[in-house]
Amino acid sequence: MVEGKGFLVSSITELHRKEKQKKKGKSGGFESLNLGPNVFNAIKKKGYKVPTPIQRKTMPLILSGVDVVAMARTGSGKTAAFLIPMLEKLKQHVPQGGVRALILSPTRDLAEQTLKFAKELGKFTDLRVTLLVGGDSMQEQFEELTKSPDVIIATPGRLMHLLEEVDDMSLRTVEYVVFDEADSLFGMGFAEQLHQILGQLGENRQTLLFSATLPSALAEFAKAGLREPQLVRLDVENKISPDLKLFFFQFPFAK
Repeated sequence: MVEGKGFLVSSITELHRKEKQKKKGKSGGFESLNLGPNVFNAIKKKGYKVPTPIQRKTMPLILSGVDVVAMARTGSGKTAAFLIPMLEKLKQHVPQGGVRALILSPTRDLAEQTLKFAKELGKFTDLRVTLLVGGDSMQEQFEELTKSPDVIIATPGRLMHLLEEVDDMSLRTVEYVVFDEADSLFGMGFAEQLHQILGQLGENRQTLLFSATLPSALAEFAKAGLREPQLVRLDVENKISPDLKLFFFQFPFAK
């Protein structure tokens, strides 16, 4: 009887555990994404519990492998929205596997912030991430490239410079590419370089475009570079309500 009772208690405990996991999944937490322990533990260590709206809408799509155009304001959590799926997909370092992910940023500061964030979220993996931005030593960046990075975070100008200078540097192995703050990339005059970079990427890649707005030039670029992308657009509630009424109040001038 004691053994049977113990088995019953164990079974009930297991049922409670599974039910708890189901509820967590339904709640829209990071648990519902079925991430591996390396990435999930890093998310927990950062103190994140519930994805932001842009993360909740884009990450399942990205993890499914489709191209995505995501529009949301700065500070909405876009960086984690593409870093978490990237780390989950790459999983671990592949020696001599070539560059497998490329993140393009409009400014050095943003690229450095993305690097810091990528290292925090990837701290339980052995993935190698390299930063290529203007202002840093070209020689040091040459040396970084010899270490077979899995991920490159770069500004377009410096990346193009290195592609021209390094004979054996290729983007054909890239499986995952992100154009971060894409409206700023175009607004700062990088359009020609972005098209050149696009031409050096392989066909078998997943392409993500994250932006606060979608100007016409950027929309044309998305048509050329992405395959049947899913559009995720937040902040549409900021449009002027059709129910808004405007009143004018005229006051007599004081005599």
